[in-house]
Amino acid sequence: MKLLGQAIVLLVSALVLAGCAGTNVAPAGYINAADFRTCLLTMGKGEAGSINASAISALNDGKKRLGVAEHRRTVESPAKIDKAIAHDISINCSLIIGVGEAFVEPLMEQAKYHRARHFALLLPPGTTAQATRENLAVITYDLSQPAYVAGFIAAGTSASGQVAVIAGEKNPTNQTLLTAFAKGVARYNTEQNTKNSSAVKANVKPGGKGLYLGKKPPVSQIKSRVEGLVKQGADVIFFAEGVQSPAGLAVIAKANQDREKAFEATEEGTKNVEPDSGDLKLSPSESNEKTIASPTVTERPQENDAVGSITAIWYLTDGHETQANSLGQNPPVLTSVVPDLSQAMISLIEQARKDRFASNSTQILGTYKNGWVRLAPFYEYDSTVPNEVKKKSQIIEEEFRQGTLKI
Repeated sequence: MKLLGQAIVLLVSALVLAGCAGTNVAPAGYINAADFRTCLLTMGKGEAGSINASAISALNDGKKRLGVAEHRRTVESPAKIDKAIAHDISINCSLIIGVGEAFVEPLMEQAKYHRARHFALLLPPGTTAQATRENLAVITYDLSQPAYVAGFIAAGTSASGQVAVIAGEKNPTNQTLLTAFAKGVARYNTEQNTKNSSAVKANVKPGGKGLYLGKKPPVSQIKSRVEGLVKQGADVIFFAEGVQSPAGLAVIAKANQDREKAFEATEEGTKNVEPDSGDLKLSPSESNEKTIASPTVTERPQENDAVGSITAIWYLTDGHETQANSLGQNPPVLTSVVPDLSQAMISLIEQARKDRFASNSTQILGTYKNGWVRLAPFYEYDSTVPNEVKKKSQIIEEEFRQGTLKI
């Protein structure tokens, strides 16, 4: 009876405050924002830049921006999920969020019996789960949109005229990503009015032969494939789902080091060569018009990207952050195709506080339109990406936001 009385009080408060708005006012029965507690459940490691770490960072952003209370916990195994959810309910969590597929069934089950609370699932791209209750939101992302923009940027920063993709399992997610990336490359070629001979080429072909390494490919296979792409001349490589291995980046880092050493050796050799002009005779008029040519040397390529560097485009996490420790240096990651969990978290909290899961769709897809997907910063490569490429990529992103561009 006591619980029923509390539920009635909450319902009456919600109706009274339904018209309220503002950062520090919670219309769903929470007089102060601090009375609304958001609880986050993750599983597995939370290394820097990972989805779990991004979710935790997003939760902190939500707390700062909205003033709500928060609590988070890492669950050790699927068998302990139910107990973790029960604990969050016992400490009066208003919104309980699970990160990953392991939380799907447990949260859906709890949503049936705790209708006064809100639940949400943050799922990997390509994962599908049908919301069974109005107080449950299922969140996933369409990362094909930023993959399209990444394809455009890859083409615009390639000096060799060859960009490449590599992926794990041949599944709908990867097929969509690779198709979008290829279309971004094609868009660049079209806007540059390039002919077939000068167009940037991508190794994305119908059927995907050689693109997919299979589910959970061994490190040696990833390394070998990247080595092959580098030898073929690719200077921007998109690592799609299932192949985000430090070994692939290590191959690129070594290739860049070898390039730099070769250039330095050639440059040092050039200093020791003196032009022999003993047999060269020019008339006075000719000497004013012609210059004595230095011996031919191998020059550093005048490339668009990172002064001769080979770079990678990462997927799902910010590769610049997640891979730095593995390589012991800044990884050669040009940018990354990622979900923006902070925007998703803030939106979830705001909707739950206003009790709007019931009126809005509980199946929410993250796109450029709602600001839930993006490309990571260029970091140290920022000054080397042509301004024209940056401007046009921003135009493409705006086209996605406005809904005028469909893949």
